[in-house]
Amino acid sequence: MPESSSSAGERPRLAFAYHPRSFGTMAIAEAAEGICELIWILDTSDPEISSMSRLLRRLGDVVDVAGSSLEQAASSIAAARPDGILALADSLLVWTARLAELLDLRFLAPEVAEALTDKHLQRLALQHAGLPVPGFWQIPDADDESAWTALAQAARFPAVLKPRSGEASRDTVRVESLEELRSMVAATPDAAGSRRPQLVLEEYLRDRPEAADHHFADYVSVESVVSDGQISHLAITGRFPPAEPFRETGFFIPCALEEDQCAAIAEVATAAVRGVGVDVGLLHTEVKLTPDGPRVIELNGRIGGGVPEMLADATGVELLEIALRVALGESIVFDTMPRCAHIGYLLYIQAPLAMRTIRAVDGLDGLRALTGVQEVTLNRGPGSSVDWRAGNHGHVFSVRGSVATYEMLRTIERYANTEVRISGD
Repeated sequence: MPESSSSAGERPRLAFAYHPRSFGTMAIAEAAEGICELIWILDTSDPEISSMSRLLRRLGDVVDVAGSSLEQAASSIAAARPDGILALADSLLVWTARLAELLDLRFLAPEVAEALTDKHLQRLALQHAGLPVPGFWQIPDADDESAWTALAQAARFPAVLKPRSGEASRDTVRVESLEELRSMVAATPDAAGSRRPQLVLEEYLRDRPEAADHHFADYVSVESVVSDGQISHLAITGRFPPAEPFRETGFFIPCALEEDQCAAIAEVATAAVRGVGVDVGLLHTEVKLTPDGPRVIELNGRIGGGVPEMLADATGVELLEIALRVALGESIVFDTMPRCAHIGYLLYIQAPLAMRTIRAVDGLDGLRALTGVQEVTLNRGPGSSVDWRAGNHGHVFSVRGSVATYEMLRTIERYANTEVRISGD
């Protein structure tokens, strides 16, 4: 880590690779208060980012890298004298890692960032590290019959088809046979302005028999910070069962598992972090409880969506502040997971699988009045389109808050799903 370029008495300066759909602009700015000055790295060739540039200029310095090569971007950012660099969006991790290497700033190594954002490379890394992984295969081009023949001989079903690079369960679906796989691949839409995204197939991780009648899902995520190579797990996040095919419906901290199960999950998460080679940053590791023990679904090199609010509600720990401090070189280590005084939660209410247009959402006022509900946010209002392929981002509305018991949490979740009415076509 290079020495700080800030003069004595000045706050350090952090270059933040901005993406409008990772974490809220004001949440980042508020987390930085008292910690650092922000240098917003923007690519204003993206209209969604360009529309935010005026606000961002009021919240810190701005470096616009639109049309710049990596080397040009690095030169422009270096002129702003950053002491650290950070990205919290999957799509920016590899680019930021390469920038950090040129700028001699602490961040993920480029090859580690690639493994964190490429599901095939990640499985290879975990397998090489000795972790048990499901079968996994790359999907060949539609006209490569020899490759399809090889895949037919190797693949095991049921399996999960997903983009090789992607997040939030977008375009993720279960397939039961080779014939269904070929049909689903053919139906996968092209990315905007480009060819169809690369896809991977992963053997479906088996469910535990006891999971069928449980109120909560049989998979969790581990929220971790890695500082100077030391791994600290801050929480294990529980979940409600997903909506078809794999759309998230709810998260909560702490999970509702026994202490020995939590210990086994944390051990697997630690092995995954080491296996991929992460030595700095914030991580979100999804783990499924199977009949053979905990198995890694995927390791993400950033904070999970909704986790900062849930963790703060449950423990008082401010995760975005930790992310900024670690990026600036501060050593942050937790000896044990922070104690949870409450259950922090975030619910995503999804539209029915076949619905394509929202006509009305009725009953939100009653939901807002429930004890333990702090915030209800309408994400898809009347007239909005919905599509299961959007994954978690396509939810109709969200509910956030904190409660004292899991029974209170289940009551709110039942109300949100039964008393609030989503109508559409």
